Amino acid sequence: MLIWCSRNICAHGVREEPQFVTARAGESVVLGCDVSHPLNGQQTPYVVEWFKFGVPIPFFINFRFYPPHVDPEYAGRASLHGKASLQIDQVRSEDQGWYECRVLMLEQQYDTFHNGSWVHLTVNAPPTFTDTPPQYVEAREGGSITLTCTAFGNPKPVVTWLREGDHSCLINILFVQVSDGSLTVQAITREDRGAYSCHAHSDQGEALYTTRLLVQGPPYIVSPPENITVNISQNAQFTCQAEAYPGNLTYTWYWEEDNVYFKNDLKLRVRIFIDGTLIIYRVKPEDAGKYTCSPSNSLGISPSASAYLTLQYPARVVNMPPVIYVPRKLPGIIRCPVDANPPVTSVRWEKDGYPLRIEKYPGWSQMADGSIRVAEVTEDSLGTYTCVPYNVLGTMGQSPPATLVLKDPPYFNVRPGGEYRQEAGRELVIPCAASGDPEIPTIVWRKVGKPSRSKHNILPSGSLQFVSLSKEDHGEWECVATNVVTSITASTRLFVIGTSPHAPTNVHVSASTSSANVSWEPGYDGGFEQTFSVWYGPVKNDLGPHDWLSIPVPGSQTWLVVQGLEPKTAYQFSVLAQNKLGTGPFSEVVTVTTGGYPISTPEPLVLLTPPRCLTANRTQQGVLLTWLPPANHSSPIDHYIIEFRLGERWEVLDDLIPATETEIIARDLIQVILTTLISLHTFVWSSKLPINNRGEIKVNISDEGLAKPVVAGIVATICFLAAAILFSTLAACFVNKQHRRKLKRKRGKSFLTSRHSYLSC
Repeated sequence: MLIWCSRNICAHGVREEPQFVTARAGESVVLGCDVSHPLNGQQTPYVVEWFKFGVPIPFFINFRFYPPHVDPEYAGRASLHGKASLQIDQVRSEDQGWYECRVLMLEQQYDTFHNGSWVHLTVNAPPTFTDTPPQYVEAREGGSITLTCTAFGNPKPVVTWLREGDHSCLINILFVQVSDGSLTVQAITREDRGAYSCHAHSDQGEALYTTRLLVQGPPYIVSPPENITVNISQNAQFTCQAEAYPGNLTYTWYWEEDNVYFKNDLKLRVRIFIDGTLIIYRVKPEDAGKYTCSPSNSLGISPSASAYLTLQYPARVVNMPPVIYVPRKLPGIIRCPVDANPPVTSVRWEKDGYPLRIEKYPGWSQMADGSIRVAEVTEDSLGTYTCVPYNVLGTMGQSPPATLVLKDPPYFNVRPGGEYRQEAGRELVIPCAASGDPEIPTIVWRKVGKPSRSKHNILPSGSLQFVSLSKEDHGEWECVATNVVTSITASTRLFVIGTSPHAPTNVHVSASTSSANVSWEPGYDGGFEQTFSVWYGPVKNDLGPHDWLSIPVPGSQTWLVVQGLEPKTAYQFSVLAQNKLGTGPFSEVVTVTTGGYPISTPEPLVLLTPPRCLTANRTQQGVLLTWLPPANHSSPIDHYIIEFRLGERWEVLDDLIPATETEIIARDLIQVILTTLISLHTFVWSSKLPINNRGEIKVNISDEGLAKPVVAGIVATICFLAAAILFSTLAACFVNKQHRRKLKRKRGKSFLTSRHSYLSC
């Protein structure tokens, strides 16, 4: 317990309150203490002692004119002020606390202290740092680091951390934690490098300390190389600048995949500078390509960046063969192998030392690349050829001479059959053999479309051998025979029987608001009847076809309407085929989005009726067919198609008759004397599919009949009137008239029928 008065004063019943003094660090302060002499007024000698609470011995003692005794902590700063007060100069923060003044009267009968008092000193001090991190701190990329700052002051300062001079404090976010003045950075990346400032602040002021974090890691390319284009014989320069700590960077450059110093003819013309710059002196066309810069400091994985060098140079001839082989009596090409950038604009040819004028050779033409195409190579083509290519930069000169030599193309001794059917797992040999003069051509086999990975051999004879057929062998195969002049090809189709079905193709889905119509083309059935199922589901990244819903398709139909879909939803569809041996692979996946409400107006239905009044009359030039356009059609007519039939099979007579025509001479029917069924189609085009309609006429074309305008007019009149009685009467008159002229004619009847079961006229 603190007693705020001396015993002497307490004995007199006088209570003295403690004093509270405030000072700022560095200033001077006086701690007051008064001396009361005895009541008799006699001046009694006394000793002044000052204590600091918690310390048992006084730190300051003063007796009359003798030098005071001062504790080393207060030496030079503590002195007596007045009779007993204490003055402290250059106050420190640690001077704060309770002080007690004691006055000892030497001539009193009581051995007691008199005139004492208590004083509390408060020292206000601006923040100062007592513990800080080093000025530079190193940390490995991916590691962690803790920076600690401790500050002292009165009042107690608040410590925060700033980044790169930013006046907003770092807060507790992912990978950065601030706690009790310590900053912890976890999972360090190169973006964490830089200056971090410890900020201590209070009402008395603030203090700032900055440390810099250096992140050790692989280099980072800050200025990658850029594509450049230069002319031949100039110098090319690529720049590549990287940053890293430690900064002992070395740069390596690659052309394509090879170190530039390991590439012949390039290693003597390149130089890599310490800052990563690459210079290629006196570039050549062969120097064009991709150049890659890779800086390294022996830490981690070195990054890389690439750019392309493009060269411009006059047109030149490269690798002109001394002999040009062309096939005899077949189309051939006399090539000028040109390399040019910009592209070649023209090629000038010479034959046997004279300018070649292609226009004087029938069937000769010059192609876009300057090569000469010969429609049929004969002995006239023999000779020695040279070419000179040009582009906008000029030319590098004439090619070496090349002699043209005629060679017979290869020919097949044995051609493969049109198709082969064999069970899976069985052996199959497909024959193919070719010959040539003088050398035997080489034979290779290739599968059209997706290549086969199964084991197959090409026998010495050229035949293709399958040791054990597999499902993926199914498809079209080509036997290719090649000699020095050309290649010839023979195709066959292989059906592998006894397998699961192949995937359906050409899947088409048209969606409405709540349904989708799915159609497809069946793949090969594997030799057994196949059925289908439609698989569908909403679009989700983590779902595949096996996670969808499936609907079996009735019978062998190749379409299905899927009901119960959600509007405005993306769905994926796929079709799966199966036979008695199992299921095949899924078809391609088709994604569609169902419509929303309200339902959009459907596309108007295309209206089309058959052509009218189709008639047939024999003339000296052939059979004259006439007709009238359809009575109703909601879209423009595209064209007409005429077919005829003698038996069960329809044959196309003409399939591109303009819509403006209404008659045609059918010369191909001049020899037809049997009853013939003729059909006329009318085609229009809707926004999605072509629509057609058809009219038919059954006619008996006479062998000796003569076409007369009057007959055609009568028949046309009959068609327009559509009167059966008048038609019969006129036919009878026609027969009687022919009998009167005593000419043998066969009675002809014309019937108009329609595949739509109605008369057009």
